[in-house]
Amino acid sequence: MTKKEVQYRTLRWGPCVVQYTIDEEFRKILLEEANKSSISYGHRLAGHLKKEVKMDSSRLTKYFDEVFHVYNHALSMWLGKPTENLQYILTDLWCNFQKANEFNPPHNHGGLLSFVIYLKVPKEIKDECIEHEKVKKSAGPGCIGFFMGDSEKKNSVSNNSFFPQEGEMFIFPAWLKHWVYPYKSDATRISVSGNIVDSLELKYMSEKGIKNSIEDIEGKSKK
Repeated sequence: MTKKEVQYRTLRWGPCVVQYTIDEEFRKILLEEANKSSISYGHRLAGHLKKEVKMDSSRLTKYFDEVFHVYNHALSMWLGKPTENLQYILTDLWCNFQKANEFNPPHNHGGLLSFVIYLKVPKEIKDECIEHEKVKKSAGPGCIGFFMGDSEKKNSVSNNSFFPQEGEMFIFPAWLKHWVYPYKSDATRISVSGNIVDSLELKYMSEKGIKNSIEDIEGKSKK
């Protein structure tokens, strides 16, 4: 597949976090796959959400190939040198249907990289965040926050928060602690999250007998 030019932004405040907007075709296919799924996944996740479902990624390979290409390019620019020829592999993919007062507490993921893509961001939530920011400097309703550092060491903590736009994607190291703020609006925001490993990490997991989430998911989907 020929790699096309895409615009992205690297958030230069700590680790390599990439922010960019996926194309409309990809967003629509993700939304279609999310709405088709009935495989509950919340028992494996940190979120305080009533509806989180496992997604089938078989139709999405070419789109995630672009995601991997974007992050690898951003990482090489961030490091100031070419990166190794890593072979990224998507191991988990799920959809979050967030409603009023639901949230994700601070947590991190396993693997090499994680990401979140915002498929539907209702105007009511945007307006709520705008009103919040008029009177307070803190992160507003519906924002995603990132945190790094040692809270016990002075001046070693750094954090950032963002209100995501529809179609926006954040790709970040899986170890990076992050969370999602609740909102009060009577609206459903839909996002897709996932985890990525590289081929060497997957080989190590297999050799050590660590249960692979791909195998686990495929087994469940056949039931």
